[in-house]
Amino acid sequence: MTTIGLVQQKGGVGKTTIATNLAAALSGRGYSVLLVDADPQGTARDWAAKSENTALTTVGVDRPVVHEELPSIEGFDVAIVDAVGKLEKMTVSVIKASDLALVPIQPSAADLWAVGQVIDHIESRQEITGGKPKARFVISRAIGSSKMGEQVQDILDEAPFGRLESSVNQRVAYARALGDGKSVHQTSDEKAQSEVDAITDEIEQILQLNGQ
Repeated sequence: MTTIGLVQQKGGVGKTTIATNLAAALSGRGYSVLLVDADPQGTARDWAAKSENTALTTVGVDRPVVHEELPSIEGFDVAIVDAVGKLEKMTVSVIKASDLALVPIQPSAADLWAVGQVIDHIESRQEITGGKPKARFVISRAIGSSKMGEQVQDILDEAPFGRLESSVNQRVAYARALGDGKSVHQTSDEKAQSEVDAITDEIEQILQLNGQ
């Protein structure tokens, strides 16, 4: 099973939005997907409870034991872990469990200041394991092509690991879909659908999921 962990110490950066839409998109492409809600707030679990997608399995893990419990779960191609912000031990546990760590970051100075600790945790893990997990930033909740967004991209280009070329923009469709237990592919917002498709394409290529 390939594990994708969404990690970021700062809250409100769109981790759950990306996790739920990525899970739904991969499920729609024929993968058996396990969505792991590692946030005690349980937003992904609430989403799943409303969802009509019976192909998706969602579980909750409220203690920092994701890296211990996931290896014992069988029958899935991909696990997507929505990690809680602020709880350092949970972040570290999810990084340990991941083959790919995705770090959502909004195009704002505050997000740049907050991301340093996550980078340190990922680099520390990579040093121990010889490069695992792979890691990428993903720009989230962007608003058009703002100057701040361009500055964030320039800074991320100098970071120790790269970013996805695709990004998630600030769209009403994402918030509505999350609240309704849907993915944006169940809405009429084609731009949001294209964003999720592009992110999913990149992740398939990075992890070579098509070869499974």
